[in-house]
Amino acid sequence: MNKNRETRSRVLQSIQPLLGLVIIYLIFVVASASFRTFDTAKTILTQAVILGTLAAGPTVVLISGGLDLSIGSLFCLVGVCAGRLLIADVPVVWVVLISLAVGAACGAFNGVIIVGTGIPAFIATLGMMKSFRGLAEIVGMNQDMSRFPEAFQMIGKGYLIPISIMAVTFLLVYVFLSRTKIGFNCYAIGGSNEVSRLAGVPVKKYYVIYYTIGGLVAAISAIILVARLNFTNSAFGVGMELNAIAAVIIGGTSLSGGVGGIGRTVIGVLIVTTLNAGLSHLGVSSSWQQISIGIVIILAVWLDVIQRRREAKA
Repeated sequence: MNKNRETRSRVLQSIQPLLGLVIIYLIFVVASASFRTFDTAKTILTQAVILGTLAAGPTVVLISGGLDLSIGSLFCLVGVCAGRLLIADVPVVWVVLISLAVGAACGAFNGVIIVGTGIPAFIATLGMMKSFRGLAEIVGMNQDMSRFPEAFQMIGKGYLIPISIMAVTFLLVYVFLSRTKIGFNCYAIGGSNEVSRLAGVPVKKYYVIYYTIGGLVAAISAIILVARLNFTNSAFGVGMELNAIAAVIIGGTSLSGGVGGIGRTVIGVLIVTTLNAGLSHLGVSSSWQQISIGIVIILAVWLDVIQRRREAKA
């Protein structure tokens, strides 16, 4: 009986974000004629590519019970590193590989600090958020960088290549979480760090891997956006970490860890981008758009808290 109740509860928890997305979309379809166009769908998809790719990393970190506030600054650091290499005429292939390596190394460094010092992830990544931003300003020299090679711009042009990169990123994260031992243990560690450790799971080692993935995915997202804009500077990516974490939480991944998935993140990203696009079509200012996203985040976390209380009582 309890098992059936738990199964129904989990199904309902999974469906809630999808129902929310459908309701939000239908409201804007009814409220705005201009929203019901193919151009609007393209706008939502364009915004979803960058945010969705970036959000794949925090999905893994949050499921493991961690938190990474530094990915926006890391996003910026990768962007200016790529820009510096491109204007120095480094081959595009090497620019991409070095940028990915920078992202992965920074993510791994976050993980090492957290497991090596025992500092809470919130504080450690908050400190690295400032450090990565400062390093980005040093590398970028507070200069605008643009006019990159056509071969690099192709990464972010149109829809086919960026969407393909996002889809492959989602697929790899899905396979990692559902088909690998390390990914499976991500849920176990998020559910109970101590129990996982007592069961012989190398928690510290795995934490470093999860944060490394977060950094690597942030680098992929940064490369796409720099290529799309054909521009970067040391102010790049401000606030991106909050948007990405918001999308993951709204999609139903728990801040407490142990619950979530890349499918939920996709829905969360679509909720955020649809909400922003719909409010823009209704003439709502960007300030009220931010307020709306904030309210949705609070609602999503509140529903998660209620769900966990019910499970605890059961």
